[in-house]
Amino acid sequence: MAIGSFFIRASRVLNSSNFLLLCTLRFDERISSFAEQKFMRDGIEVQTGCRVLSVKDKDITVKVKSTGELCSVPHGLVVWSTGISTLPVVRDFMQEIGQAKRHVLATDEWLRVKECEDVYAIGDCSSITQRKIMDDITAIFEAADKNKSGALTIEDFQEVMDDIVLRYPQVEHYLKQKHVRDFTTLWKDLQGKECKEIDIESFKLALSHADSQVKSLPATAQVAAQQGAYLARCFNRRDHVEEHPEGPRRFRKSGRHKFLPFRYRHLGQFAPLGGEQAAAELPGDWVSMGHSTQWLWYSVYASKQVSWRTRVLVVSDWTRRFIFGRDSSRV
Repeated sequence: MAIGSFFIRASRVLNSSNFLLLCTLRFDERISSFAEQKFMRDGIEVQTGCRVLSVKDKDITVKVKSTGELCSVPHGLVVWSTGISTLPVVRDFMQEIGQAKRHVLATDEWLRVKECEDVYAIGDCSSITQRKIMDDITAIFEAADKNKSGALTIEDFQEVMDDIVLRYPQVEHYLKQKHVRDFTTLWKDLQGKECKEIDIESFKLALSHADSQVKSLPATAQVAAQQGAYLARCFNRRDHVEEHPEGPRRFRKSGRHKFLPFRYRHLGQFAPLGGEQAAAELPGDWVSMGHSTQWLWYSVYASKQVSWRTRVLVVSDWTRRFIFGRDSSRV
């Protein structure tokens, strides 16, 4: 992934004034390269690896990360698209519950605000704190070792394998990154020979790097929409799960969790690039760029509207713009 901050200078956009666009992107390197080449053809200068220190009336101070050099860039208009600060109501709540040092609310995998009872948070005001498997590795080993022999067989581990994948999704991501199909490789020694049993130290060693796959979810509408749908389903099933819990087993306690943890499913992301061109990063490592991708973005955007009335209004607005152009006097 290409990750970094950059700013765009486009002096041709607003006559003699400089137009400065500040943003942070996280896209596939192929998309980043395509976007940079398109901006160069459009007469836009893209500078990567820069950090904005201050914005003044006539210029902006930028620090080049590679050299540490401070640069002053004159501007006529600055468009800031690198995020917003925490809302006052959320910030006040964070102070009340002891999370004042954080930027967003910390929740568990069930979207419950930590240290609060029956308080939930979704969207970009919160961040899920995924529990690390190494914090529970001893409890997991003991739960799988039913006969208390101090060693696990493949059959012992398979009984808790599904619960581990549900409770600690980073384990599944770790295996995919290593191109491992299942957990049988845990029962192989350094020479690659399969072992019948493994002790707790070998078990810890096999899963010691799984927690490196824990990542924060992006603050996008796609994440918030899936979180909202997840919470709605949980609230509607609260009575049912009291008697029939559907979540993974509790390794440190008896019983099971009432609900399955929230699991984000990435459906792809689009980046409109102007000039009726767009770039898309879709599941399956599929990357699409150009005019056809812009029409794909139109289709997806229209389909995600909440009602047919909204869809008609959006499509009619696009049609007017195609025929008469964009009304820049209202920008």
